[in-house]
Amino acid sequence: MSPLGKFTLALLGLRLFGAVGFFWGLFLGHILVDRTKLIKILEKQLNIIDDNIRLFLPYKYYRYYNVIDGNFWGKLWGTIFGSILYGFHGFLFCFIVGHFTFDTPNSRHAKAFRAKLDCFFNQHLGKILGGIIGFSLQSPVLLFCGIILGFFADTYRSEKHFIPVFSVFRTLWFKINPFKFISKNPTAKNNALVQSMAGLAAKVAKSDGHVSENEIRVFKKIFNLQDCKNHRISKIFNAAKENTSGWEPYAKQILALSKDNVELKESVIENLFKIASADGQFGQEELKLIKAIAKAIALPEGNFDVIHQSFEPKISSNSKIKDFYDVLGVQNTASLDEIKNKWKKLINIYHPDRIQAKGATAEEVEKATLKMAEINNAYQNIVKSRKAA
Repeated sequence: MSPLGKFTLALLGLRLFGAVGFFWGLFLGHILVDRTKLIKILEKQLNIIDDNIRLFLPYKYYRYYNVIDGNFWGKLWGTIFGSILYGFHGFLFCFIVGHFTFDTPNSRHAKAFRAKLDCFFNQHLGKILGGIIGFSLQSPVLLFCGIILGFFADTYRSEKHFIPVFSVFRTLWFKINPFKFISKNPTAKNNALVQSMAGLAAKVAKSDGHVSENEIRVFKKIFNLQDCKNHRISKIFNAAKENTSGWEPYAKQILALSKDNVELKESVIENLFKIASADGQFGQEELKLIKAIAKAIALPEGNFDVIHQSFEPKISSNSKIKDFYDVLGVQNTASLDEIKNKWKKLINIYHPDRIQAKGATAEEVEKATLKMAEINNAYQNIVKSRKAA
């Protein structure tokens, strides 16, 4: 899905601003979407949706859905986006592009196209940006100068002499962060503490690859949040749960607000353990992140160990990962695609609707339902373990 940002913004820019918008869309789509974690997040979410469809779809529909080879999100993108922006011809063009580019994961030609396109943009970012600026100003001289300057910028960047500008702004933000000036106001201090905890809670919940409904429910219970009651805190949590990086600023706020209050620091870590263990599957990634947060807020190691031990029974698991592979009947060396294919085949065999359609008894349907739950649990745990590895 790597060219999704480039293609989407380019087509949108072409429709709104003509050729100039097309080139700016290509560049901004690559920088803001295809070169960031956003594209990985989109891929994960689409895979989760696909898995959920297979989990909850009745068998009479599932067997048709299962026939689909590869994906269909690209064709859906082409159908909606192309027809809205460019009508029938746009629909045809985007449908074909979406199918070839996004829905053929096993095609070597599609893989080569995506890889070469991304490689081209990564290697020539400076020249592309310089050329676009010159083209936007409608000056052949500036177009030429922009490409030349871009050439030197790409050379410096490839030799690692280029200093990212964003790191300068990030350092400046840490120095002038307004949260540092509210510690004297009790109400503001409490609000800042809860908002920082919301950010840390979301990061911990996300560290195992997926934020569960139980983790969200525990978070709301801890802070006594009702739906839409505190829009600001919910917004912080939802934004922070998109990825696991960027937890340090929240920890710095906790450190600044708690100062030498060890009880407050213990409460922070204890609440993070509660959220992490809400889904019943406390992983090593969650433990690692909470331990790093405890160190960042200067909680003594002995205090952390006491809190950790109190949650130890919730962390332990009676099932070994080998058992999950045995349930699916695959080797632990199998690829994720092979495991998913085997999972889909087992769903097709043990789906309760299919068993019932064959005239099975209530007892046989119940056994199939339990088997389905066992299969789904095994697949989900294997996927989680692969992500954590």
